[in-house]
Order: sequence, then C-alpha cells, then structure tokens
Amino acid sequence: MRKYSLILVIVAAILLEVMGGAQYFLAIYGTEAELLDKASRDMDQSLRVAAVKSEVESALRNIVDEVESSIDDPNKYYRIVNGLVLNNPHIVGAGVAFRPDYYKKQGKGRLYAPYVYDRQPDVTLKKKKTVEPMVTSTLLPFDYTDREWFNKPIANGKSLWTKPYVDKGGTHIIMCTYVMPVHDQTGTTVGVFFADVPMEDVSLLSIDIYNGIISSRIVLFIIQVVSLIIIGFIIWMAVKSFRRYQGRYVDSEKSNLIEEAERLKETNARLKEVNARLTTGKTSWPKRWRSYAISPR
Repeated sequence: MRKYSLILVIVAAILLEVMGGAQYFLAIYGTEAELLDKASRDMDQSLRVAAVKSEVESALRNIVDEVESSIDDPNKYYRIVNGLVLNNPHIVGAGVAFRPDYYKKQGKGRLYAPYVYDRQPDVTLKKKKTVEPMVTSTLLPFDYTDREWFNKPIANGKSLWTKPYVDKGGTHIIMCTYVMPVHDQTGTTVGVFFADVPMEDVSLLSIDIYNGIISSRIVLFIIQVVSLIIIGFIIWMAVKSFRRYQGRYVDSEKSNLIEEAERLKETNARLKEVNARLTTGKTSWPKRWRSYAISPR
C-alpha cells in the first residue's frame, strides 16, 4: 500500500511539473514570436507609414480651401468630408469641428462637428481599394473642446498628427488623426479639419497578438484541465485503494479484536464466579465447572 501511494504521489508531482513547464515555454515562445513579428513589421513598413502620412496631408491641403470657403453654408461639409473618405483609401473618417456657439442654429447644443466615417470593420488597404466604403454621416457625439487635437491647432494655428489611440466608437482599431486649422474670411481660426487614419500594420499586429494570446490561453487551459482530471483520477484511485485495504485488513483485524475481547470478557466472568464460590467456602462445583475438577488419588 505504501509503495502504491508513493507511486501515485510521484506521478502527480511529475504532472504538475509538466504543466508548469508547458506554461513557461508557451509564454516564452509566444512573447518572442510577437517581438520578432513587430520588429519585422517596423523595419518593412516605416517608409510606407511616411508615404501614407504624406498622402493624407496632401489630400487635406487640397480641399481645405473649399472647407474655408463653405463657412457660410455649413451643410456642404458633409459632402466634402464624404468625398474625402470615399476617394482616399487611407482615410476611414473625416470631419470639421467648430468652436462652441460658432453656428448657433446648427449642431447639438453649442457644438457643431459634422463627421463621416467608414463602418467597415476591415480597414486593410487592399480591402479599402476593392470594396466601396460603407460611410455614415453624423455629428460628433461628445464634447471635443477639451481635446488636445482640437485646442492645440486653434491656439497655435498649426497642423498636427495625434498620438496613436484605440477607436472605441466601433472599429476598435489603432489609429491616429491628422488635424488642420480652419480660418474664416478674417483669418481667425474658427475650427479644425481632420482625418482619421488607421495604423494598418499596428492594428493587424495587435489583432495577431490578441489571437496568439487567446490561442496560448486555450492550450494552457486544456493542459490544466487534463492535468486536473488525471490528478483527480489518481486521488480517486488512492482513496479507492485505501478503502479496499481498510476493508480487507483493518476491518478484518478489528472484527478479530472484538471477538477476542468478547471471549476474554466471558472468561473473566467465569473466573469471577469461581473466585466468589471459593471465598464463601462452598466446595460444590457447578455442573459446568465439574469437568475442570481434579480427582483425589
């Protein structure tokens, strides 16, 4: 029994070590693969990113005059930014955002920011060039006056690229935005003209990394479940073996001890009875003890 229990403990310990080793190597391999993939993409796509930024900047500069000349007719902005999204494969969203209360009869509350965006979840360049975007026109549904991309161009009159961020409005991709100041006829900065550009390679890499993490977790989960099942089976076998041993040896020995105790109890009662008769001086033996009497010579 001890030998069998020792074997079960050794097997369980080996399984735990195997499970821990598998988790370690999967984590190391997954992290290394992700880093190599990112480094390769960074090297291959640095020039492409620069070219995309240049194209986007040129696209906005080419029509910013039309935007500024349409200030007296704000309904034209939807048509302008809609054409920008449809005709530029690198742009997934574009809009014009004005100072608070600039158009008192337009927009929601004090703000007016017409915006057009592509609702396609796949923003890869190949898909964008072969499939017409599914554009939607709306107004920005949040207060943009506290955002740096709005305040900074208005304050210094210069264009800028925002830092990469995750679009939480629907696509959940990593993108950045190019913003240009918009002036009225007097040269006063009254708003900004902007375009959203997906960081295609980074977004795809983030999707690959996420899928890799999910795959690794699934493998680790399967290993853990299988190991727990095996360890549970080993524990069940050990308990079953112990019960079998208990029934075969311990319970049997217990029964023998109980029977022996009963016999000793009965013998003790007989000896007490004999001792009592001897003490009272009676010489006659009970019938059941006559067989033990010794005949005189």
